[in-house]
Amino acid sequence: MPPTGAFIPWSGQEACFNSSGRVLPCLGSGQDGELRSGVVWPEPRFTEAGPGVARDGLTGLQWPVDASAALWPMTWDEAAAWVEGANNRAFLEHDDWRLPSRRELLYLTCPARARPALPDAHPFLNVFQHWHWTATPFAAPGASGDSAWRVHLEGGRMFPGPQSAAHMVLPVRGVSAILPETPELAAASRTLWPSPRFETSDGQALDRLTGLVWLSQPLPDQGAATWQEALDAARRLGAPWRLPSIYELESLVDASQAWPALSGGHPFPGDLDGVWSATSSGFDAAWAWVLYFGKGAVGVGHKPGRHFNFLLTRTT
Repeated sequence: MPPTGAFIPWSGQEACFNSSGRVLPCLGSGQDGELRSGVVWPEPRFTEAGPGVARDGLTGLQWPVDASAALWPMTWDEAAAWVEGANNRAFLEHDDWRLPSRRELLYLTCPARARPALPDAHPFLNVFQHWHWTATPFAAPGASGDSAWRVHLEGGRMFPGPQSAAHMVLPVRGVSAILPETPELAAASRTLWPSPRFETSDGQALDRLTGLVWLSQPLPDQGAATWQEALDAARRLGAPWRLPSIYELESLVDASQAWPALSGGHPFPGDLDGVWSATSSGFDAAWAWVLYFGKGAVGVGHKPGRHFNFLLTRTT
């Protein structure tokens, strides 16, 4: 697990799978379902925090039980205006609602579940299984104009989309120990963002924000690997090295940057993009979660395909 103060949760994955998506014994697999790295979920995870409000015991954040309280999809600017209006009318007896950051909404999801991509026994009603806005703008405007991060509640993917697109709104309130996703957010929350963020030595890079250590050279040295080849390479190298969970991979992202979405002075190749995680997809276990370092996006890849590189990590 990351050191105290570095909040990276467990993904919720309890099972292990082969490259065809069939369940297999976890022992010795090196998969997320075996290692279960990260902050353990409380039991129960969700409790009532007042009429129509649920508290997530993992993060401490509070969410409306009615996940479609905003009623209809809207643009990013309209979403911000809806939240302002909700505060003006003391929505659910509170006036401090806001759009969640990308990492806050991502950590509400469960990458091991789908339809919706939410933890078992979640309390939410009227979950619209489509894109939901976050408050985090995408760092690189595209041909269609400015974009912002959004999370898809059917499968859990996180990609940027044009701010002019119409998506749902799930507001949040409260503060938590979730790692800031940019230096600016770190400063606003009075959280230390180390400078330099990475400390490198002998081909290893310590992320001073999370405490995780990474091999700074993506593998394989040339070409790409299947998901199983990535797991096999980690096993050959041996403990404490392992293939990271998708949340551990995502913790490397600096959302204020793009191409790649990594802090200045990072130790990785500048063209680093798709990287395998040890976390199988809850939508289809023949796929596994992938981090796209170019944008900082969270998606999936077909396990048998040689499409991606991989990074190995260990705790300090």
